Amino acid sequence: MTESPALQETPARQRVRFTYEKGESIKFISHQDETRLWERTLRRAGLPLLYKRGFNPQPRIQFAAPLGLGMTGAQELLDVVFSPPVPLDELMAQIRQKLPPGVRLIAGIEVPLKTASLQSLTIGAEYTILIYAEAEEIAESQLQAKINAFLNAQEIWRERERHGQRYRYNLRPLIFELRYTGYDADAAERRIFLRVQMRPGATGRPDELVDALGFDDYARTLRRERIYFADNEEDQAVFARYPVISQDEISPQRPKSRRKEHTRRRKPRQADEDSHSNQSFAEKAADEFS
Repeated sequence: MTESPALQETPARQRVRFTYEKGESIKFISHQDETRLWERTLRRAGLPLLYKRGFNPQPRIQFAAPLGLGMTGAQELLDVVFSPPVPLDELMAQIRQKLPPGVRLIAGIEVPLKTASLQSLTIGAEYTILIYAEAEEIAESQLQAKINAFLNAQEIWRERERHGQRYRYNLRPLIFELRYTGYDADAAERRIFLRVQMRPGATGRPDELVDALGFDDYARTLRRERIYFADNEEDQAVFARYPVISQDEISPQRPKSRRKEHTRRRKPRQADEDSHSNQSFAEKAADEFS
């Protein structure tokens, strides 16, 4: 006698959190391309990726925070679900063999399947801004003067676009720390330390800061050194000294999400889907691993 689907055991699953470095050679690929890079690598490694259900199944891969074009990352985070589970050392070895140049796998740990999504936990990030210029091209005093002017300002207005609508927001409150850290004569680069808030609707973007400082005319790299998370006590301690900036504080006129005005007749079996559509972004992200 065959067991009903409800009585059949759920296949064993394994959620692994990888830490990796995104290097200079791939800093200009899009987030979509980076997602494909990881999917292709994991498939080439012959690993049992778990896919979402639906018309166009996608692997259960989730990034902490996508990097913008032209940015590198020293300690980026990625969650992947496998089924059946694979020994961690075997996973790491197979992935390292198949990763393309420009990506370096640093570490991997198993985390509970029901762990909150990485995106829902981010509270901040640190960056190094590298400006490639000879000492005579831009004096240290000039650079410091620009930084001081930014820090002394109460408002630094920038523009973004959402749903085809332009809106203004105040970048200044999102920048918690900004300081010049020195010149490397061998690399001909000046270094600036940056710490920003990274919360939904209120994230300090390093590329916007560089433009506001007037450094876009110089060759430069934006390197994210680390991301801070709300579930980490040490990270919480670092950010306890800063205020939590809300979206309304920096952009009261930001366009809201568009909702379809028309309604469609829904079948009874769509009730679960409707409930899912009303969830918050964080709840949906967490459900990807359930």
